[in-house]
Amino acid sequence: MQLFIRHLKIKLLILLLLTVATNSTIAANPKITLKKLQDGSLSIGLALSGGAAKGLAHIGVIKALEESGIKVDYIAGSSMGALVGAAYASGIPIDTLEKIAINTDWVTVAKLFVPGFSTAGLVEGKRVKEFLSSIYGDVRIEDCPIPFAATAADISTGKLYIINRGSLLEAVRASISIPIVFTPVKYQDILLVDGGVVDPVPIDIVKEMGADYIIAVHVIHGSLASEKGKYIQIENPEPQTSATWKSTNEWLTKQLKMDTNKGKEPKKAPIETDNNSKSLGMGRISENTLYIAQDVIARLQIELYKPDLVIEPDTRNINLYEFYRGKDVIEIGYNEAKKVLMNLPN
Repeated sequence: MQLFIRHLKIKLLILLLLTVATNSTIAANPKITLKKLQDGSLSIGLALSGGAAKGLAHIGVIKALEESGIKVDYIAGSSMGALVGAAYASGIPIDTLEKIAINTDWVTVAKLFVPGFSTAGLVEGKRVKEFLSSIYGDVRIEDCPIPFAATAADISTGKLYIINRGSLLEAVRASISIPIVFTPVKYQDILLVDGGVVDPVPIDIVKEMGADYIIAVHVIHGSLASEKGKYIQIENPEPQTSATWKSTNEWLTKQLKMDTNKGKEPKKAPIETDNNSKSLGMGRISENTLYIAQDVIARLQIELYKPDLVIEPDTRNINLYEFYRGKDVIEIGYNEAKKVLMNLPN
């Protein structure tokens, strides 16, 4: 684990230095018009970020691209971006994906996250694989109508692995394996986890696949309250509450916002702010650590690799495990993509 953390720090430092050196800005390529994207003369690549339930916004983005007459030729995804991207790349219509997401209620989600007995992760992933199998079947990546690649990371070293051949299901299962939450996927002697750990928005991957024009979709943005540091002085720090030691089942129940006594559908969660920090448990601390790091790396990647178009749906009011809010998240992605596309020159 220490080697993994050291590798990640080095990668972050290199990205930061290169970003400062290039002095780039995040903006759409001004030379490309909407008409140019529609005429089929450019091969268009889609780089989809992770983000758990926030990643359902990718469905709305793809729907907006289709409605605008923009055909996607390559897809690379990390974590939830791999799950959505794999389904679309395999030929599943976007309307069907939307229905699957909307019809996935909180009870279905709760069953997917039932804790197991493995020491490598809270959830063993058997039910997740069954769910993925119901979507992909036994499709192989090389047989997908749209070329596809998923990212995964070696949890021991931090090395990036790009999965572009073999079982589509297993590729996605590896890419969505959030450390601590899901058990890693074993490949030879390597333990693979969430690709978003080292490559949250695989812009570089979809570029290597052959895309002329790259659209990057980043859905984790906005998790940081401020981009500037805040100077403070601590005199008598408050002790951590007992919430840190709550059981795994209690944590998962809280994330899913279930009313286990009344059986009612969970209420929508408010936008999270620093005011919630006093009640953080181990699960939320681990979750926030991972996604804050991914947000930082993703922003550096966008600055460094300069995709031609960046779409960043504002998903701050969606918690990471609120998969039952598919309709809300898809709408957020759809509206943001429409707004970005409307601002392109004709």
